[in-house]
Amino acid sequence: MDRKIAWTAALLLSFGSVSVSAAQDPTAPLGWVASGKSQAKGQPRLPQLQSIICDGAQCSVILSGEVVSLGGRVNGYTLTHVSDSSVTLSRGGKKWHLALFAENIRTN
Repeated sequence: MDRKIAWTAALLLSFGSVSVSAAQDPTAPLGWVASGKSQAKGQPRLPQLQSIICDGAQCSVILSGEVVSLGGRVNGYTLTHVSDSSVTLSRGGKKWHLALFAENIRTN
């Protein structure tokens, strides 16, 4: 009897070490893990305007966690204009106007 319980416990514990994710592809080979890289190619994500800091004539901007000065680049976008409440980014001949507290992003 004790041997049966020991075997049952060992069998149950061995199943506990196997992890199956609901997001896992059921048709993938056993042990195969998808890479973390995204296969989608296209335009880099538009940086998020977080802050504008002006000290006299010199202004710096925080875009997606990076401090950027006029002419600086983030994710392929160039900071071309800074005002007290908005910035202009350019990339590939297009311009994006980002306002600090606006809900809309304008494209030219």
